[in-house]
Amino acid sequence: MLIVLAPVVWGQAPQHSPEDLAAIKADLESIKSDLDALKGQLEQVLRLVGQRPGPGPGPGPGGGPGPAATPSAPVRASLAAAPMLGRADAPVTLVEFSDYQCPFCQRFFATVLPVLKKEYIDTGKVRYVFRDFPLDQLHPQARKAAEAAHCAGEQGRYWEMHEVLFRNQRSLAATQLAEHAPAAGVNGAKLDECLASGRYAARVAQGVTDGAAIGVKGTPAFVVGKTMAGDFVQGTPIRGAQPLETFRRIIDQTLNEQ
Repeated sequence: MLIVLAPVVWGQAPQHSPEDLAAIKADLESIKSDLDALKGQLEQVLRLVGQRPGPGPGPGPGGGPGPAATPSAPVRASLAAAPMLGRADAPVTLVEFSDYQCPFCQRFFATVLPVLKKEYIDTGKVRYVFRDFPLDQLHPQARKAAEAAHCAGEQGRYWEMHEVLFRNQRSLAATQLAEHAPAAGVNGAKLDECLASGRYAARVAQGVTDGAAIGVKGTPAFVVGKTMAGDFVQGTPIRGAQPLETFRRIIDQTLNEQ
């Protein structure tokens, strides 16, 4: 008996060059990184829902945009010789209470602050003051990161370290802080010595105390008011990472009151 075997044609997988495979791998790593970041933010939101004391305006302990900012009673915020950008005699002062591990603070830093700097701070209309408000239960690395920024300030590089910390939120363990020194133009050995001494711990703690005194519970939180003599500003509180237009509206309104 004669058996005829028909040829079997198998589908062939497409061939990829090493460059294609490397690009695919890079894309997968990028997607994984984005998913990890999203997972972290979702976990933070879930903790917020569990810890929120009750309905009301503004963000919970973990920050976040919250509902649209609504007018509320003016508050009197302490500046306490905190780091400042802009002219000291600018007519309006914007104070931020912030946390280096807070994703919503990072979003304000990356998207809203650059525009405010260009339109208001660099033009002499607003001075920007940064106060530390680490949320220890949610962000255990934020407090020491805040100290690192002040330590860099001893070398005249506070704002450079400030930027590096916000751009490296996932690398803020105490053992990693000195690794950021070169990017900030800071001497790593001096930074380590300063961090080990803890000499800025009290300054960071004072930021938390001063923020809590005006009702800050989450980050970021802001106060916009007329610049006053002394170490205080009285003005409108803004809770959460609100859109750019919210800041423009309140700043412009304050400028018009001069």
